[in-house]
Amino acid sequence: MKNLILLGCVLPIVGLGAAFSPKDSGPTDWVQQSISADASSAAAAQKHLRDAGPSGLRMLLERYAPQIAAHQGGAPSDEQWKRIAFALDKVGGQYDNYASQLYWYTDLEQAKAAARASGRPILSLRLLGRLDEDLSCANSRFFRTTLYPSAEINRILQDQYVLHWESVRPAPRVTIDFGDGRVLKRTITGNSIHYILDANGQVMDALPGLYSAPVFARELRAAADALQSPGATAAHTLSTRNRLLNAWAADLTALQIALPARPWSEDNLQSRTDDAAWQRIAQLHKGDVSFDEHVSELMVRKFPSAQSAAPIGLSKSMVEIPLLRSMSSSAGGNVSGTSFPKAQVAAPIAVAKRAVEAPMLRSFGNSRKIVSLSGSIALDTVENNYMRRTRILAFIAGPAAESGLSLAAINEWVYSQVFLTPSDDPWLGLAPNDVFSAIDGDGRGN
Repeated sequence: MKNLILLGCVLPIVGLGAAFSPKDSGPTDWVQQSISADASSAAAAQKHLRDAGPSGLRMLLERYAPQIAAHQGGAPSDEQWKRIAFALDKVGGQYDNYASQLYWYTDLEQAKAAARASGRPILSLRLLGRLDEDLSCANSRFFRTTLYPSAEINRILQDQYVLHWESVRPAPRVTIDFGDGRVLKRTITGNSIHYILDANGQVMDALPGLYSAPVFARELRAAADALQSPGATAAHTLSTRNRLLNAWAADLTALQIALPARPWSEDNLQSRTDDAAWQRIAQLHKGDVSFDEHVSELMVRKFPSAQSAAPIGLSKSMVEIPLLRSMSSSAGGNVSGTSFPKAQVAAPIAVAKRAVEAPMLRSFGNSRKIVSLSGSIALDTVENNYMRRTRILAFIAGPAAESGLSLAAINEWVYSQVFLTPSDDPWLGLAPNDVFSAIDGDGRGN
């Protein structure tokens, strides 16, 4: 499992000193208390560890490394594991934290202080909902699942960035009640964007929406490398926009679509790129979409089915039955009073589960659900990188720089003009005034 790299620890040093400070009743083991069955005690300990910063998460990861490894190896999600996973999410600030082991600041000033201390840029995520909850907006859920656990991306995030997120507003949720006890919950609408900032919080780049893992890694590395040169922020913004416009034009040429006259811009290239052309461009880049083993294993666990669960249960019994037979023989036919170390029993079961998961993972990429997802990611990547990102970069380098706009103001413009979900529309475009719904009060409520 990947080791957590300390991300520019400033304030956490104080927090660590307090993590085991003696009290009247003796030292408090905040790490152990963070997974207490008592919710209030656990919450207090989780807050204490979170306030300690990346060091608090590292302590939690080190203490429960065996349980994390066991879960990744196929151990069941018992109550203790659920408490461990929940504590990791709250301390790290990200849902499914056991898979990525990243620490995310939610206070930008603390992130900037860590960035100055470490000499690293900041990757600042804006999203609908919360990154530490399952039902955040769709983009952020895919970040947590298909990007952050990726070995290549994870190394970049651990080694080269200070991480920060902020919720723009709650993610709209819809619940479909089928009337027979079945309920389907989803979030609807909502976009997310990663901003790349220098240690002072100046925006130098932006990655709107979902990307394929190789492209996301490549763009993160390019931005981090650019910031190693003093005064490179503005140059990187302009050169990145030009690079993307040239790549967009090259793809249109590959499709034998006539290019507009130079200089190329988002508008004149988009005028030559209809929906069918976007689909064809996505096909040119379908090879960029890939899921490494860390991502695949996490994704497999997110949609278990009876078909996949049954052979796992069967494989477990196939191991346990001969194991019990051998136990019976060694105990003279009576196993009721015989004690065997848990690790010795769990290990072959985990191996059997892995033996079943391996072929599942091999066929995983060919499943209809994943083929469809790969196509969607390929399309999202080219549309976001060409059509949306170039426009945002033009704004950052132009009007935003000229007016000295803050990150908050830039983000307001992005959500209004690029994502088309302005903050002054409380319904996020889901209840347009020019559409008749035939529902009393248009179905709106508080």
